[in-house]
Amino acid sequence: MANINDFKLVALKSKKMFEFISAKNECDDLEKSRLGFYHLVLENITGIRDVDRIQDIIIDSSYNKLIFNNSVNDLGMDAVNIIGDDEAGEVTIQFFNFKYRNKFNPDKTKEEDSLSRSTKYLEYVLGEDDVLNDLPDDKVRQSLVKVKRLLNSNVMCNLILYMVSNEAQGFSIETNSFIRILEKNYGMKIQIISLDDIVGYFVSSRSQKKSRFVISPNDFLSFEKDNMSTQKSYVLKMSLVDLIRITCNNDELGDKYNMENDDQINTQQLDYALLYDNVRGYLGETDYNANIVNTLRQNNKEFFMLNNGLTFTATGVDAEPINSGNKYLFSISDFQIVNGGQTIRAIYNYLNSENESNIIKNLRETYVLVRIFKIPVEDELKNRIAEYTNSQNAIASSDLKSVDKIQIQIENYLKEEQILYIRKAGQLGEDNIEYKYRISKEKTAQILYSAFGFPDRASNQKKRLFQEYYNEIFKSDNFTLEKVVECIRLYYDIEEMYRQYIYDYFELKNYYVIYLVCKFNMEIDAAIKLLEDAIIENTDNAPPARMLLKNKFKLLIEKKVTNKEVTIWSDNLW
Repeated sequence: MANINDFKLVALKSKKMFEFISAKNECDDLEKSRLGFYHLVLENITGIRDVDRIQDIIIDSSYNKLIFNNSVNDLGMDAVNIIGDDEAGEVTIQFFNFKYRNKFNPDKTKEEDSLSRSTKYLEYVLGEDDVLNDLPDDKVRQSLVKVKRLLNSNVMCNLILYMVSNEAQGFSIETNSFIRILEKNYGMKIQIISLDDIVGYFVSSRSQKKSRFVISPNDFLSFEKDNMSTQKSYVLKMSLVDLIRITCNNDELGDKYNMENDDQINTQQLDYALLYDNVRGYLGETDYNANIVNTLRQNNKEFFMLNNGLTFTATGVDAEPINSGNKYLFSISDFQIVNGGQTIRAIYNYLNSENESNIIKNLRETYVLVRIFKIPVEDELKNRIAEYTNSQNAIASSDLKSVDKIQIQIENYLKEEQILYIRKAGQLGEDNIEYKYRISKEKTAQILYSAFGFPDRASNQKKRLFQEYYNEIFKSDNFTLEKVVECIRLYYDIEEMYRQYIYDYFELKNYYVIYLVCKFNMEIDAAIKLLEDAIIENTDNAPPARMLLKNKFKLLIEKKVTNKEVTIWSDNLW
């Protein structure tokens, strides 16, 4: 169960997040924490890293008043996000209701009224189209139009309402029946996110953990490429009691392989630093996680067959025969859970369930498949294992690359330049560093690909940046860590200069200016002027935001540059 220190940690992280997204807005610390809390949670649940995209989906009245000086009526809903597109035939529509407490109360449960408050927005969603006629044309109405269009189409829509708070407790048991009624009436899933869940977002450092456990010879297999190889792998069957013992944040318990009383694992919490190398962030209480817990409750002896298991990497793995060879004592050090992060969280959720009987007994009788790879610290195979063991599941290609060696190098290099590189969602950096910028790896890829000559692809082919274009961006001869710093600074310089002009600014313009500055050695203001002239002169009737996505427009830009006899290419930027 989360405690007051967890509450304070979330408040500090939320305040720091606000200062990253809105340094120019003046408000007190409580308000900073409350509004930064939105971004902290939304970034982790939706996987969106870019501030402007998160701001687009927040419809909360007070947030929009403070950040944009816009008065909107949020109709009881704080944020709406749509995942997927019409062409895929299926989308997930995420609704968010936030409650931020300014005082910690370990016994207080969530208020049922907060559920009722969200139903006003949902009634507009399910009502007739003409119910929107009386609403002003703002971002709340626009979100309703999008959602209603999807619900009225042939696209399959999965609706999820996230009830988010920094409270230690969820809803009271009496509220469960009301939740089921709402789920049935609105055809949606309601997921509760509380303080325990949010604390799990913060994996700020890599664990150097050591643990030991005992396994029977019949319960594991080993493999190595050859006798000289430093790489070795094990596949084994492990009791969930032992899994909890070696992964909990009690190091003394992790070493107690001869533990006699299983009750010692009661109330233990996961050592979240074990998930530092895990490509996934926390996904919230998804159906997948709920199914894991339900299996533990109802069919725990089938868990081994129904679950994909967990994958560990470790720099040290030893298996020593004991008891005349009847058992093997395993010692693992500097290990990470690179696959199975959702499974391990769900197991701990079950361990700490309230009003459950026989939990410890069920966990002792339940087994899970565990794969352990002994990999030297700097071995590239570690990153490939993390990527490939996750790639069979629905996960963004950019996240699959989050543990790639070059991504970690970029993060460490930019840290020295006071730039926070968001390799995984929710990263807020180190407290002793005053960062100048906070930038996602996805946006960095767009900036670099623009500098290398492809501003059009940087926006209209974003999904491919971490797939077939990945090596071209991050592992080509054009790439250096110094270039990353230069390009990021250039991006923010362009954004700042655009504020001095009367031109409308949107991000794709920035990519074209980066292209002109880097490819043709133009000054920023000259590049902006040339780009804006090209937009005005273009005969295509498409809106500028759509026009700039086309390769035809890029060719027009190149022609204008050539006609103005601008010197082609220069290394001066670097």
